[in-house]
Amino acid sequence: MPFHDVTELPNGFCDPDSALPTELSTSDRVQITELLHRVYLCEDSRDYAALKKILTEDYINEHPLFGKHESASSFVEWFKNTPAGFDGIRHHCLNSITRGVGQDVAESVSYILVIQLFPAESRGESPSEELDSLLPRTIGHGVVRDRWIKQNDRWYLQHRIYQQMSINSAFLPDGNMREDAARTP
Repeated sequence: MPFHDVTELPNGFCDPDSALPTELSTSDRVQITELLHRVYLCEDSRDYAALKKILTEDYINEHPLFGKHESASSFVEWFKNTPAGFDGIRHHCLNSITRGVGQDVAESVSYILVIQLFPAESRGESPSEELDSLLPRTIGHGVVRDRWIKQNDRWYLQHRIYQQMSINSAFLPDGNMREDAARTP
């Protein structure tokens, strides 16, 4: 079976015993879930200040197409300067689950679904009947793994890894890049 026929998750994430209430309080789970969704809302709305409040200063972001960023400041600056990856696009968090993995440390796994809703000038697109007939379109889907830490009674995102990405060939024509993005590191 090819590697991308089955979703690969960290061991134990699907096991209902990994969601025992003794691991994380309901309040902790809700706070992490809210923050998980807020990250994508911050990206889509370009709310850089709010995004930075969710990330630890030593935040690491690993993306198979966009590379690795090793601080919140580096990631936010890259994000500000990369409109082609975000303009006209919406990011959706699906099937998110979270578990505690230590004192004040948690992990989440979720799917990301990326939809292009509008033409984006930053990608050299302009509204046209031909392009409009393709919108909205799914740009990609993937698995996102997050590590959260709790400091002063608040949860912060410390490390994010995008993997198992399936990218629309109209958005990314290079087949080798699409295949590399589909792998699990």
